[in-house]
Amino acid sequence: MFRHTPSFAFPFNRSAAGRASLMLTTLFLLVVPARAQETRQEQQAAARAEKAAELSPYEPSRLERRLEAMEGMLSSKRLIYLAMGSSFDGAGLSFGPGYRRRFADTGTIDAKATWSLRNVRSADIRLAAPTFAARRLAIDTHAGWVDAPSAPFYGVGGHTIKAERMPFHFKSTVVGVAGTVRATKRLGVGASLDAVQAEGSRTGNLSAADAAAPLYRRTALRAAFDSRTSPDYSRRGGLYRIEWADYHQINDGVHSFRRVDAEVQQFVPLMRENWILAFRALATTTASDAGQHVPFFLMPELGGNALLRGFPAWRFRDRNRMLLSGEYRWTAGPLVDMAVFVDAGKVAARPSDLNFKGLEVTQGIGLRLHTPSATITRFEVARSREGVSLIMSFSPSF
Repeated sequence: MFRHTPSFAFPFNRSAAGRASLMLTTLFLLVVPARAQETRQEQQAAARAEKAAELSPYEPSRLERRLEAMEGMLSSKRLIYLAMGSSFDGAGLSFGPGYRRRFADTGTIDAKATWSLRNVRSADIRLAAPTFAARRLAIDTHAGWVDAPSAPFYGVGGHTIKAERMPFHFKSTVVGVAGTVRATKRLGVGASLDAVQAEGSRTGNLSAADAAAPLYRRTALRAAFDSRTSPDYSRRGGLYRIEWADYHQINDGVHSFRRVDAEVQQFVPLMRENWILAFRALATTTASDAGQHVPFFLMPELGGNALLRGFPAWRFRDRNRMLLSGEYRWTAGPLVDMAVFVDAGKVAARPSDLNFKGLEVTQGIGLRLHTPSATITRFEVARSREGVSLIMSFSPSF
């Protein structure tokens, strides 16, 4: 009657189909992501190839090219260059030929002569011998000459009147030698010996008693700690220096004196150096023995494009001075900085009078064109109680 049909055939077939389905599913899950990964890699490779095809060498802007050309013109890489700037404050725009070259690895010679639109003439030459003692010792000889036929004199003291300005003829010649020992990478100490001939000739209402032509043997000692990235343009670090000098008159006269200069500069970068807080403090004192005097044309001064901007050069003179400056600088573009600043200072007959009472204050705004290591040009507008001054300089404010 009934035939028994084996039932094991159906379970066997279902199991085989399930294994086949599982294998197909696994293969699909492995192949699809792998293919997707290959597709993404191909897309990324194609994107990189396309981007590489679009890349071209960096082209500096017109301003960058001009600043680089100016820096090259002023740099020591050129034997003959255009010298800009005078050794005399208040000379105005000054230009002239310059020559400099390197020799024996670290030796340099730099000579220049300038003439200004205000008829101020100057000449300088400096010969720096190759450094030795593992480059820790440097010696240089130098000479300089200035002739300013109409230098300004407003009187001595902090309460002089601008309208009483009178001109005088100032001449100066300096010849000397200096040595510097580099104690560490940032700390240097040095000394110098100079022969200095200075003359303030009578002009206008200048009395004969004020006119003098002392010849000095000047001996100076100095020390400085400098962590700035460059003396001509820095966005961080600081400068701390002090110098003592003895002006000993060796011809007939009563104009021997001693002078001490102390200065602090500090640069505080903010937000990756996009903003900079810059501070400066400067103090100068003089002293003389009984019967000796400091000639007015060698007194510490305030005024001009770096010392109490907003007042003309040499506006204030006396035996002692102090100056405080603060700037807020920010990056306005490639190789362009803007700044707002405040200067406050005074001159005084006695060091004890160098306090915060009766300070002359100026404030202003400026634009600076620079390279990473040098200030090319500085334009500033400064205001004081005597009016507004327009400043153009080829050196940093500090």
